[in-house]
Amino acid sequence: MTVRYFVFLATVFILIVPVTGDPSGSHIRTLRKRQASKVDRIDCYPEAEAKYSGFSKTACLARNCLFDDAAGSASIPCYFPPNYGYRLQGTEQQTPNGIRLRLQRNQAVTSPFPEPIENVLLDVQFYTNDIIRFKLYDADNQRYEVKL
Repeated sequence: MTVRYFVFLATVFILIVPVTGDPSGSHIRTLRKRQASKVDRIDCYPEAEAKYSGFSKTACLARNCLFDDAAGSASIPCYFPPNYGYRLQGTEQQTPNGIRLRLQRNQAVTSPFPEPIENVLLDVQFYTNDIIRFKLYDADNQRYEVKL
């Protein structure tokens, strides 16, 4: 059981970006000005190294991401705001093989994606002590899935 508890905590801390503050978004200007720690940055423009990516400060800002003019070659110059991500809604639900978490996108931060998924279900299934399956999917729109 301790392995499952550890995996659950790791899932919450790794996959769910913690979001705090006023959900109305009145503090966004302050958050945008504050830079994330260089080790905590999540790359908003991962294809920047490709020859024809069109990477620039303007392209980064067009994705509603933050840009660090002073970033060196060893750090990420274009990154997601620190409060970008999903919030845990309610408590975990037990399933036959694991747990299910309901997540909702933090709407106080503009998404860099054209059609972000607002509500996500995260299923964590425990097969053995060494095998775990994570499944993230849209809670509002069904899609065809091949049965496993």
